[in-house]
Amino acid sequence: MKKPTIHFVYTVPLGTNIFRRGVDKILKIFHITPLHRSGRDFFIPWKHPIRAPHSISYNLLRAFKETAKGKYKVKFYGMYEKGAVNLGPNDIFIGTPAPEGGLSYSGRPDKDDYSSVTSATLRKYKGSAHQKILITPFADDKLLVSWMKDLAENYATKIILSATGEIWTRNWERTPFGSIPKEKVLRINMGIDMNDYPFVKRSFNPKGKRKYFYIGHNAWYKNTVELERIAEAIPNFDGVHIGGADVKGWKKLSNFANLTPDFMAKLAEEYDIFVNTSTADAQATTILENMCFGFVVACTPQSGYEYPSLFSLSTNDTKSNVATLEKIQNMDEEELLDLAKKNKEIARTGHSWPIITRDVLDFIGI
Repeated sequence: MKKPTIHFVYTVPLGTNIFRRGVDKILKIFHITPLHRSGRDFFIPWKHPIRAPHSISYNLLRAFKETAKGKYKVKFYGMYEKGAVNLGPNDIFIGTPAPEGGLSYSGRPDKDDYSSVTSATLRKYKGSAHQKILITPFADDKLLVSWMKDLAENYATKIILSATGEIWTRNWERTPFGSIPKEKVLRINMGIDMNDYPFVKRSFNPKGKRKYFYIGHNAWYKNTVELERIAEAIPNFDGVHIGGADVKGWKKLSNFANLTPDFMAKLAEEYDIFVNTSTADAQATTILENMCFGFVVACTPQSGYEYPSLFSLSTNDTKSNVATLEKIQNMDEEELLDLAKKNKEIARTGHSWPIITRDVLDFIGI
């Protein structure tokens, strides 16, 4: 009897070097090749440490393959591929939506169907008995998630909200997906491999001389305008930014950095406090990473994190934010190191991949 197949759609990393990316471009292989379809690590250019969103792809794919042995085949797709997957009678489809206008499997526009692989498959099999699961980051922001509302409400049989903070599901009925029964929805935390993010922050600058940093882009939901207001309000502000574009008042350290332990240990020699003022982050991975590295973290609940060992910021009350940061400036180093240890334990117990992937497998029923 033919084994059923788990079809999994998520992000796929591009080549890890200029040569590989050049070959991909020449061959019009922009997202995934047929060799990736098996999900074997040999054919996928994972770059360690594997950062989000590829860490989600990597860990869920491994969990599906390990659990599926002898019961299912597993096929892996890039979210920007185009055209519907052909599902067998007992196949399971787990797909991440992408804005329309992606590429076909061959790298050329599909003349018959211009929708992404997830959208096309869910629509093709509407009303079928297949498990059709939508997996997506989620925040209660219409601009961020309403474009996939139709897929979630009318085509998916279950929804997995990946890397999403509890703040976004607390008042579920009021969210853009609120008409979907809660029993059809699973919320999972962002996961992290603790081995890739060891403690590197062993001491802090003297009181009143502690320095700030921010890692991330400046899309509207990152709310970097509040970071700019904070910089303007603090005399002699000393903070750096790693990421594209500019954040006024924050020195640009680089457009990109591979957050290896060596790089972060060097950063830890000078900087102390990671700041994030997001208004609609599903669950910002950089916060979790810096919790593990041992930095003090000050962030908004809307960043997706609300733990008591974090310093809570407002999305727009600059005066309050400055007061919070001044409080951190004047705390004893022992207090800050104790909070860092608590952050590490929270990451270990609430954000480990084995716990997260087990929840996903149980929810799907495999």
